[in-house]
Amino acid sequence: MSIISIKQQFRMHGSLSALKGLFIVVGAILTLAFLFHAQITVRDLEQNQRELIQALGVYFITQSASEEVTEGSELSMLIDQIQQMNFPIVVTDERGNPLVWKEVGIPNEPDDPMVMAEVRLLITEMDAETVPVRLQVPGLKMLLHYQYTPAVRRMRWLPFVEIGLGGLFVFLSLFIYRNIKQLEQRNIWIGMAKETAHQFGTPLSALTGWLELVRMEVNPEGAERRGKQRKIDDIIDEMNGDITRLNKIASRFSQIGSVPDLHRQDIRSIIADSVDYFQKRVPKRARSLDIQASYDPEHPLFVDGNRELLEWVIENLLKNALDAIDSSEGLIQVCARSNTNNQSISVTVQDNGKGIPHGAHRQVFDPGFTTKQRGWGLGLSLAKRIIEEYHRGRLTLRESHPGEGTTFEIVLPVSSG
Repeated sequence: MSIISIKQQFRMHGSLSALKGLFIVVGAILTLAFLFHAQITVRDLEQNQRELIQALGVYFITQSASEEVTEGSELSMLIDQIQQMNFPIVVTDERGNPLVWKEVGIPNEPDDPMVMAEVRLLITEMDAETVPVRLQVPGLKMLLHYQYTPAVRRMRWLPFVEIGLGGLFVFLSLFIYRNIKQLEQRNIWIGMAKETAHQFGTPLSALTGWLELVRMEVNPEGAERRGKQRKIDDIIDEMNGDITRLNKIASRFSQIGSVPDLHRQDIRSIIADSVDYFQKRVPKRARSLDIQASYDPEHPLFVDGNRELLEWVIENLLKNALDAIDSSEGLIQVCARSNTNNQSISVTVQDNGKGIPHGAHRQVFDPGFTTKQRGWGLGLSLAKRIIEEYHRGRLTLRESHPGEGTTFEIVLPVSSG
């Protein structure tokens, strides 16, 4: 993976954000469209049913006017028409006394007071839902009370179902977007790691060769050159240490994307080695820069982890702390302790540097985000993945205030061994 391709993948995050917005907009439009259509459909069905009731009344009035009928025969005619209805309907006289009912689930027993009371209660419910239709022929006034059909009543739930489906569409879209973004981020940092490991290979081999050549060529004679020999030996030892360090870094990068081997580790030893390495190589840009390690020397702090990767995380936090210090007196404190429940171990890295702006707190672990003028912004993202994906722990920005400093915290489960 080349640098150009990595930059292109960073730019793809902007496209993914646009895709996320598109999913939300499309989901909202579809939901509103379905809701509007359902509302119109329900309204049309309700209107059709009322028109059917009114048509029944018109038919009854027309038949009554064309025939010489009595009150009893008029009611009988209406009953015959009602029997053909397939939705709840109750006919009452003008005083509200039930005359006949259909599809209401109540026995047709007008002489039973309990039945009549139940029908009257149903009429109250019907009138709360629909407006009764008035019928008037000579000598008879009636009211048609009705409810909407079960189909119409079910249709009233359709808008809520469609809203739920629209919400489900948006949720699934965001879920897919999140997985795509995570996969893209994973490809970025795995690709960067593999590329870095590959690029380290050639200079490491060359350095090793040059080191052996220096050892073979430098063979001073005499006492006056023994001091120079010791100095050269010291230089060679430091070069050898740095080569070992580079090999370790290459090994760390090569483990990204694969499952690392986890072993029982004392986090104090990892902290001590990391702090010692940085103390010997602290840049001279600050007149006074102190790196302190704090932990109980009598109580081991064991975790199940990969030593090289854990060293990488702590060194990355130390390097960020160094970069953040631009004052004349810098202080970095690394503290390790067992939490009160003895189920986890906490490691904090605190500096008195320039701090992180409040608006950037949620972005510090995003791939590609950096407050520095140089760098890819992958260090904290890689560190977080190492801790949380490989070691089942947490890496968080505990606090940071501009001009006061920053504190990062690592929490790891205690070793099960």
